[in-house]
Amino acid sequence: MRAITFCCVLSIAVLACTPAQTTEPAPRPGGSRSRVVNLDLAGRYALSAAGELTLTLREPCTVGRPSVYRTLSESATDCDRRVLDANRVTATTPWQTAVPGVWLDPGHLAFRLDWKRSGFDPLADDAAAVAARPWTIGGTRWTPTAADAARIVQLVAEATETETEMVRGGAAPNLEVTSFEVAEGTLRAGGEATLVVKVSNRGPGTAYRVVATTRSSVTSLHGQRIAFGKIKPGGDKVRRLRINVPLSETAPDTMLVLVLGEGNGFTPRNVSRRMVIAASASAPVLGVSCTIPGRTGARPDLDAGDNVTLRCVVDNNGTGPSKVELEIALAGGAPMRSQVQVIAAAGHGTFDVPLTIPRELAIDSTVEIGVTANDRQFSRSAHTALVGVVRKPKLCNAGQLTRAQYRAKLAELRSAVAAGDLTQAQLDRYDAELVTCLK
Repeated sequence: MRAITFCCVLSIAVLACTPAQTTEPAPRPGGSRSRVVNLDLAGRYALSAAGELTLTLREPCTVGRPSVYRTLSESATDCDRRVLDANRVTATTPWQTAVPGVWLDPGHLAFRLDWKRSGFDPLADDAAAVAARPWTIGGTRWTPTAADAARIVQLVAEATETETEMVRGGAAPNLEVTSFEVAEGTLRAGGEATLVVKVSNRGPGTAYRVVATTRSSVTSLHGQRIAFGKIKPGGDKVRRLRINVPLSETAPDTMLVLVLGEGNGFTPRNVSRRMVIAASASAPVLGVSCTIPGRTGARPDLDAGDNVTLRCVVDNNGTGPSKVELEIALAGGAPMRSQVQVIAAAGHGTFDVPLTIPRELAIDSTVEIGVTANDRQFSRSAHTALVGVVRKPKLCNAGQLTRAQYRAKLAELRSAVAAGDLTQAQLDRYDAELVTCLK
């Protein structure tokens, strides 16, 4: 039997530690014990020529039967598809793009980045340095080699048709911004829009490493870079940039300036447009409150290992409908998200989210459930927190524990005290819980 270490019993993303383990619902007395997922993200990474990052785990994801007091683990089997899908792993790039992992099998994860929409600028002065920085993957990190970093820059350049090459000398290009407009016609506070920029080369020479940078009084529109790369004589390139104006913006318009740069210094004059900013047609104003049905008081009593339902009511006090998603963090663990609900103006929606109270929490400790209601479209949110107190472990059901089972569990408790994993006072509390379960 192997010693095991619990990290979190409510987990939809393995982010915290290595090895990480999650559990299924508490066992029924006399039946099989709950299963523990053993997942260690240590392993070997490889970046393919096509740009797929693959992680080969040192040990595959397995499922085993633990002891009640998390000190021993029995025989384990490979995780099935249901377990793998429930344990999501996300990679975060140095330029802050989140890439969900895809389980190929219990021993292999693949991260498939859309390099065309990666958000990485291959023409940035520090592009090579940024590409060489570590990725955060679960509770681990992957640091690209020099060859990997060069390949990352190349992958983005190829996907976006943004050539990074630079040739000195030769005939001069003549760059001209032939289109500079918002596809939707106007900008809107609290919404997104598409900025369309077309640059043409009317000269006899090739333009290299062409980049456009925006300037604006609106912070979210200022300093946005648009990479074009190489533009041959008589050629042109069109780029589309997603931009947004915060809901708090009250100005009726903004002067948007486009500054072009070219590797050999052949740049045209700046181009400017006054862009209209329309007021938001509707904006939700959210409020959220949460309870655990059947549990009362400002700090409800909770049992370690128990399954409960978190019920949250979200109010929309605004003038338009809201698409709301809850983000829930339990006891400092990885956040989980609810299904999205559309809540009408002046209406409310009820969210019922199943939770499992971490089994390893100490008796009399507090456990915080943080809840944030997010409206993604308008960047509005509301937050609340519910704090409960762990009163006892959920080890058994009253009147269903045999004497033999009781003696076995008590022996494990005493072993844990001898090993320093439990205090005598905690043993007494556990023992009292077990005695109430005796037939």
